[in-house]
Amino acid sequence: MITFKADDIFSDGMILQRDAENYITGDGEGEITLTLERDDRICGRSRIAADGRWRIAVPAGKADCLPYTINIRCGSLMLVISDVYFGDVFHITGQSNMELPMSRTYSPFIGPVPVGPEELVREYRVPIKLCFEAGREARKFEGGSWVRACDDKELEMSAAGYHFASRLFKEIGVPIGLVNTSAGGSAIEGRLPAEVIREFPELDPVTDKVTAEGYMERTEQEGAKNEREWNEKVNKGDSIGSDIIKGKYPDTSNKCTVPLAVNSLPDMDHFSGRIWFWRDFEISRDTPLDDAMLILGTLTDADTAYINGKLAGSTGYLYPPRYYRLSDGILKTGTNRIAVCLDINSGDGGFTEGKRFCVKLGDECVDLSGEWNYAVAVRTEMRKPVVFLPSIELAEYAYMTVPAYKLAFKGMLIYQGETNMGQPHLYGDLFARFVEYYRQRCGYDIPVISVQLPNWTPGGEGWVGIRQKQLECCALPGTTMAVTLGMGENNDLHPIDKASVGAALCDCALRLIYGEGDPRPLSPVSIKQTGSGIRLDFAEKVHLTDPDTDYFEVHDKDGWKKVTVTEENGGILLSCGAADKVRYAWRPDADKPSAVGSSGRLVPCFEKEMI
Repeated sequence: MITFKADDIFSDGMILQRDAENYITGDGEGEITLTLERDDRICGRSRIAADGRWRIAVPAGKADCLPYTINIRCGSLMLVISDVYFGDVFHITGQSNMELPMSRTYSPFIGPVPVGPEELVREYRVPIKLCFEAGREARKFEGGSWVRACDDKELEMSAAGYHFASRLFKEIGVPIGLVNTSAGGSAIEGRLPAEVIREFPELDPVTDKVTAEGYMERTEQEGAKNEREWNEKVNKGDSIGSDIIKGKYPDTSNKCTVPLAVNSLPDMDHFSGRIWFWRDFEISRDTPLDDAMLILGTLTDADTAYINGKLAGSTGYLYPPRYYRLSDGILKTGTNRIAVCLDINSGDGGFTEGKRFCVKLGDECVDLSGEWNYAVAVRTEMRKPVVFLPSIELAEYAYMTVPAYKLAFKGMLIYQGETNMGQPHLYGDLFARFVEYYRQRCGYDIPVISVQLPNWTPGGEGWVGIRQKQLECCALPGTTMAVTLGMGENNDLHPIDKASVGAALCDCALRLIYGEGDPRPLSPVSIKQTGSGIRLDFAEKVHLTDPDTDYFEVHDKDGWKKVTVTEENGGILLSCGAADKVRYAWRPDADKPSAVGSSGRLVPCFEKEMI
């Protein structure tokens, strides 16, 4: 019996890179022929299958927004791939902020996320599959299908990717394809092979560990065991939870103010275990109850929420926003009581500062911040380690990176760096090696656009260190960086404003790839001492959006100090004496741009010596 199948990525709705060699690959045996059909025109090529794999060239097609059909014949078998377009295809990759789907950009205070209207913006999301076996290289992506933006009713497309592609489609008018290999938590070294990682001796202890036979299986089993045992201990030790759900509350409890960090409560430093929180709230008699949502910001770590003894919603880990749509019959007019069971497994839990805590009833909100009662149900040790495998070196290389080498792309977008903030000193060399190795394997100098991390207070010094390394990596030929200063949320690792990120990425692509301007990030090209202070000049005129900004600092023999700034003939003048270095927005919570170029581009966060 003849075996004949194309790899999953070569399927209905695919977009192929225009003006480039494209090859379709698959499994089979026998002679393979291909025809590319449209308007009754047929052209073809052929290859002979060998070792169970076949590879066949696709004749170049026009990016004129009209579909093709590809027919591939093997003996008596025919494979038909329909709704095929030629356009510009981008490899989008990185970690959770690139993976984040459109659905996660929803805010109940803004409204539903609209389904993208574009038929010719499409994404192929590569399923996450990890591997730590040194030398393993997959021949193809496994699983997945092409999705048109206009058909993405579940809003599963990458939000940053979609907003980039949508804007670029409007600018250049050709189909835009996205091949998405992002995975939440992935480190830059997760996309490098073991032999390249060995070039960094500091990583040897981890490399030795993860490449040992059976590492992934043992780690998964141990993590599942640790999680199960901790949960069982907490559930078994909770003697008040079932009564609380039934409406019987402890005779003794304490008061607290939400939002809060649990560590700030008396005798609760580094607390792990379970706490029950509750409070009453009022709903007026004339308020409709048929469009209700419980909003609990974000919580650390896991929660289960009840209103009037009925389940309102539950989330098992710390990152997602808690938007719990309430079923009919949960709320009532008059007095209601909410109870939240909060499980803290790592000694650092609570209700996130700066988030909204309320019951939303149509356009009205009942505020839930303020005074709550709480009682400790279980106090326990921190949960034993549950290793997040996607964050470890080598993890995404074999199955999520290698198959991309064989595809033709217009460019790469990479939004990554959060996981590496613990070792920012290594990041520049690792990122440069990733770009170099990727280009070596794919056989051409693929343009690479990175994303400078936005504002996020918990990031600390490692966060700003990664930003600096990202900027320095733009010295690599054929690379640039989207600046996202002010596009983050200081209290959320996953900011929802991916439309602004997409716009910044699109501007970078137009400059770097399509020749529509200087692609270099807008950091200073000259820093000179003058009689009036230190003058910064840029590749274009720059103006201050906040003349009173405290983001500019200079370094002298006494260390770093903030300085006042003024605009001066298209540059910026720092009011100070002699210094050897200058920096801008050098803090993780820098949350608004203070310097903008005449093109509208943002000045990136930077630290530079006198030039």
